[in-house]
Amino acid sequence: MRVDEQVVVVTGAGGGNGRAISRRLAAEGAHVVAADINLQAAEQTVEDIVENGGVATAVQVDVVDENSVQELFGIAVDLGGPHSVVAQAGVTVRGAIDQLELSEWNKLISVDVTGTFLTVREAIRAMMPRGGGSIVTMSGAFAYWSLPGTAGYAAAKGAILSFTRAVAAEYGDRGIRCNTIVPGYVATEMVSSFVDSQPAPGAAAEEISDWHALGRIAEPDEVAKLAVFLCSDESSFSTGSPFYVDGGLGLGINSNQRPLHTGGVN
Repeated sequence: MRVDEQVVVVTGAGGGNGRAISRRLAAEGAHVVAADINLQAAEQTVEDIVENGGVATAVQVDVVDENSVQELFGIAVDLGGPHSVVAQAGVTVRGAIDQLELSEWNKLISVDVTGTFLTVREAIRAMMPRGGGSIVTMSGAFAYWSLPGTAGYAAAKGAILSFTRAVAAEYGDRGIRCNTIVPGYVATEMVSSFVDSQPAPGAAAEEISDWHALGRIAEPDEVAKLAVFLCSDESSFSTGSPFYVDGGLGLGINSNQRPLHTGGVN
């Protein structure tokens, strides 16, 4: 198994991509530290893993709280790790810039950017005495292109992309690799909620699918497979890189960077 006997911390493990990543890592032999602000959701992820023969520990964490993140990594160290960390907790806020409240902007930047920083910082501190490890962050296609109403999300994902490169440059000589996953639209609760909010959800889902060169959105497990690769030694000479799992969305060949015909995202 590709991550056999690794202790891997996953933030945002209570649902969506985080749950899929946690399940896949456990199936590949890792002891997953499934962390989420919603402890019940993290415990459900652990229950799913254990029912399938895996090993996992649920931890409640608020990624914007320094003490909470430090406590999370104290648990990972006590378990013998961390060998790898997947920092993918995040939120999304949509709206035109002139309508976006400062509180909404601050929440997005706090969770996505500051939360990633705190998670990665503690991962580095825990990994250096071990001689290294692999860190995986979660950027997104909006780091490269945008739609009306996604300025905050694009800013956060762009920041994560640049931060990942800086981490890789600064800590490569200490055995720490840091890469980022760049997904397109994925069939998660967050995306489903967005689609359902459109004036014509069925038409919106079809159009979003058509934006991808492959003609569909991703399943969470397709993101999870990439996360396992980046945590494993199979990616041992990869660092500071964006790894796309966007079905060709970033090519722009179908989207032409246009808003949804069914009402946009504002």
